Amino acid sequence: MSPRRAKAVAGTTGDPAAALRAQLVDAAETLLSERRVAAITTRDIARAAGVSDGVLYNYFADKNELLLTALVRRFTRLVAELRAALPEPGTGAVEANLRLLARSLYDLHTVALPIVGSLLAEPELLHRFMAAIHRPDEPLGGKQIRDTVVAYLAAEQQAGRLAPADPGAAADLLIGATATLVFTGHLGPGPPLVERLPAVVDTLVRGLAPQRRRQ
Repeated sequence: MSPRRAKAVAGTTGDPAAALRAQLVDAAETLLSERRVAAITTRDIARAAGVSDGVLYNYFADKNELLLTALVRRFTRLVAELRAALPEPGTGAVEANLRLLARSLYDLHTVALPIVGSLLAEPELLHRFMAAIHRPDEPLGGKQIRDTVVAYLAAEQQAGRLAPADPGAAADLLIGATATLVFTGHLGPGPPLVERLPAVVDTLVRGLAPQRRRQ
């Protein structure tokens, strides 16, 4: 191992190669939060990781493979945070739970939208990213965002706390509404659109609430 590479992983435990690979991904993820994908060079990543330029190719086929790994890891973390914030079905007030879910979706889209936006100028990488987060074997991929919301709504229906409407359609409405608010907020100055989330949930709940039987 070269002195520079050894310095880069100094203080880490375990396999030095795995530590260096993780360090490269960390550096790429940090750069992705600071600038556009097209503006990131191999040299930028190497400098951020504290290694020589050629080290990247010992662990990844090219710069795009490293950036893709960092992007998928960041997105996976967002989905994990969404799942962790989701209330347990049948507990608490269903409307309050849905407001919490809506806010979690809003926060996820707030971070995810710039990620996707930065890839619009890199169609090949965007295609690879979308394919990666929607893989059936990806435990926390993009598909699981909708699946998570659908499962929660279906569980509340089974508990009799929501009407037997199509949970997939309800999930699409909630996910689409939160994504639209985030996207609109990026278009220009204005009041914080997150304040509209309660109204979105209230409207959805009124359409889903069980109807009282006529006497």
